[in-house]
Amino acid sequence: MSQSLIDEKSREMLLQKFQAELRDDVSLQVFVGEENKEHGDFAVQLVEELHKLDSRIKPTVYRNGDGAEAGFDVTRTPTILIGWDKGYRIKYTGAPVGHEAGGFIETIALVSRGDTGLGSSSLEKLAEVDQEATIQVFVTPTCPYCPQSVLLANQIAIAAKGKVTAECVEASQNMDLAEQFNVSSVPQQVINNDLASISIGAQPEAKFVDQVLSYGASRYEEIMAEELAQRAQAERLVDTPNGPVTLTDGNFAAAVEKYPALVVDCWAEWCAPCRMVAPIIDELAKEHQGSIVFGKLDVDKNQESAGGYGIMSIPTLLFFKNGELVGSQVGALPKASLEAAMREHELI
Repeated sequence: MSQSLIDEKSREMLLQKFQAELRDDVSLQVFVGEENKEHGDFAVQLVEELHKLDSRIKPTVYRNGDGAEAGFDVTRTPTILIGWDKGYRIKYTGAPVGHEAGGFIETIALVSRGDTGLGSSSLEKLAEVDQEATIQVFVTPTCPYCPQSVLLANQIAIAAKGKVTAECVEASQNMDLAEQFNVSSVPQQVINNDLASISIGAQPEAKFVDQVLSYGASRYEEIMAEELAQRAQAERLVDTPNGPVTLTDGNFAAAVEKYPALVVDCWAEWCAPCRMVAPIIDELAKEHQGSIVFGKLDVDKNQESAGGYGIMSIPTLLFFKNGELVGSQVGALPKASLEAAMREHELI
């Protein structure tokens, strides 16, 4: 009997995760053959061990082309399809070995719940997808950044169900594909086999969603024009705002110069602690209207400003007084602690 792939500690963690996060059954179609046989054996053993942990994970194994009789057009092995019976188009071409195993398991949990984990802005845009698009993410087992990129592609495929296909391609198991798309660094993303679409490295959610939209939405240009107009309106720096002002790379410097006392909330849509801080910032902005201005900077959409101030963790608050940065605070803090930080930096 082969040695278990999942050790005892990981087994306990997965049992808890599946109990908390799985809802519906998730079908896995696994295609194996003589090609990459060792990795095929790994894929089969992995999904069978996951099934033993939770019966809602339901693998079906097809060997040596048997999947064609069931209507699956899969030509490479190993390949794993996730949730295709429910209309999702998520594919792993190559076994999810190394770091990819974690993202593979996370994807199973998302599909089980029909959840995306994406921000509201991304979901609104992806609802506009009306043309088929395929995202290929090339990875290697030792790349720590690859699972993040694969998971984002899978989340997009869940949101744009049946329209967007997300394919994780294990480069070392599919060298011909890697050569076709000149893969030299990973993760590398390709959309619709278009070399012009290639991006290297983990992409911010907002940026990559917009790129997928450019291939998958017939209204893409109209959507972007509407967003630009809304952003211009939101970026207006009024004299005495009664709530947080929207800060971007375009108006950040002007806001620092304009407002004698400014607190900037650096956040992102995917950040749960940021969502905890948001209502506190709204409340403080109203309470201190006329004396302190609060701004919100989406770090994913405004990387120039975020990078310029060395934002590495979010939420981060930046405190400005008379145009100078006088301090910063990292983490989700209660209202009293935020007010104490404002007093420390002599904003109140």
